[in-house]
Amino acid sequence: MTDLPLVPAGQRVPLPAEFDDRLRARLAELDEASDVHAQGQRPVNTTRSYAADWKTWTAFCETFHIPPTAATRGTLRAFVDFLWNREKRAYATIDRKLAGVTVTLRQQYRVVVDPTATKAARELLKDYRKEAEEAEEPARGRGKAPAMRLDDLRRIVALCGTDIFGIRDRAMLLLGFSIAARRAELAGLRLRNIRDDANGLLVDIRVSKTDPRTVPVPFAKDPDACPVRAWKEWQTAAQILDPNMHAFRRIHHTGSVQPQGLSPQRAGDLITAAGLRAGFEELFTGHSVRSGMATEARRKGKDRKAIAAITGHKDGSKVLDGYMQIVDQWDENDNALIGLL
Repeated sequence: MTDLPLVPAGQRVPLPAEFDDRLRARLAELDEASDVHAQGQRPVNTTRSYAADWKTWTAFCETFHIPPTAATRGTLRAFVDFLWNREKRAYATIDRKLAGVTVTLRQQYRVVVDPTATKAARELLKDYRKEAEEAEEPARGRGKAPAMRLDDLRRIVALCGTDIFGIRDRAMLLLGFSIAARRAELAGLRLRNIRDDANGLLVDIRVSKTDPRTVPVPFAKDPDACPVRAWKEWQTAAQILDPNMHAFRRIHHTGSVQPQGLSPQRAGDLITAAGLRAGFEELFTGHSVRSGMATEARRKGKDRKAIAAITGHKDGSKVLDGYMQIVDQWDENDNALIGLL
């Protein structure tokens, strides 16, 4: 920034239209450098989602013979209409794709989409959802992941097996539950993020869609469901020594642990597979350990702030409220019928 021209004291500050070519070039360099830096900070799954959003957008543009850089009020509304009425996409998916398109246009094509255009597209999307609700149409999308309750978790880890695959899956399930992990957070853990402590482990979650957080994970009373013991068993069996390597790795079918880490999708698939092996008909997902931890903590009477410190939710989070409702609906202070009849 030191080579940018400074405005002497008392001199009128130039407006953007008055910038000279040298300043414009330097600002363009800073824009590009900041984009590269932001790209490096963005979680892999977010980058992958944006790429998928752009692919959907370009396919839409080709169908209707629209240049992909023409993101106007009309084209974005048509995009929403196309995804909702023709492809039957879920509300959250369409909303995210609008964001992915605008971000990609700004970063890769220097096209800044008019905020009123995206607002108009989202208002149309809200109208479509309201019409669907009034018509009592089934909700679109996969819906909420079923919470993996403590009894479920104990049953699943008990049936994980004693080979290297079972050791990894048991550690991933128990640690994932304890830190209320999203699947991307589990996949993003490195050895340096998991530190020993006299009382258990300190787990630094740095790859997250929310702010980074550190979760203190204590030893469990039940050794068979202890995340600390399970992690140490996996670390020893897999010989994880390099602090920069992934905490949870791929395993070759022969049983050899690979240097590559798990993708978020693969981490979620392993959780689903573990539930199926244990005989559960409902499909647990990568999010199930997260919602399960919040639900069980509330059942035990833990304070909302203490739960939010582990999950990373903000005060007043509607998502956290959803977890709490599962439990609070049977709390005598929150259910007016209890003790009334």
